[in-house]
Amino acid sequence: MKALLAQLDVLPPGDAVFDLDNTLLVGDIGESALRRLLHRLPPRAASLLGTTDPWGAYEALAARDWCAAGDVAAQALAGLSPSELEALGTDVLDSGEVRLNPHTVELAQALSRRHRVWILTGSAELLGRVAARRMGIQHVVGMRLREEHGRLTEELVPPCTCGEGKVKATRQLISERPVFAIGDSPTDLPVLRLAAVARTLGKVSGREFPALET
Repeated sequence: MKALLAQLDVLPPGDAVFDLDNTLLVGDIGESALRRLLHRLPPRAASLLGTTDPWGAYEALAARDWCAAGDVAAQALAGLSPSELEALGTDVLDSGEVRLNPHTVELAQALSRRHRVWILTGSAELLGRVAARRMGIQHVVGMRLREEHGRLTEELVPPCTCGEGKVKATRQLISERPVFAIGDSPTDLPVLRLAAVARTLGKVSGREFPALET
């Protein structure tokens, strides 16, 4: 990690983009939230996942199209208020089912001394903010649902924050070219290609870009 920090220290101050699930976190906060909501899925999510084995249907969808599965996981939050969603995210983290990754959180905190650190996640932005507070990260971009009368609806607000959508979200909301990006999934590779320096871990460790050294 020292070599990476030295490499980034010579770059002008900029934006460092971190994936959340299985990168800054060990586990997936969006999937864990979905598990807790399978008994009360809103209409669109229920129509896609069914009622016999919704988790199995979700896993099958994720295997075919990870970004479509992320959309469903976000839409499953419809009907909750922002405060209820925050409580759900807090419960997921407090349970230990999903926990902070000390190596990547340490990297984010080190980079924050020179660069703006962002979480860019395919999970719901409100869940990302719950996790971000525990890491001392202020900036979060994720899947957003339109609110109506204090409740989340099933309508996703662009831009999508998965796959190529992460590139669009970065350019619209963060910067044209981050100084750094890191992720664990094939859907993170597009935004990693956008960054000046990139690192990988998890499923794509060493794929196209160097693996993160801890």
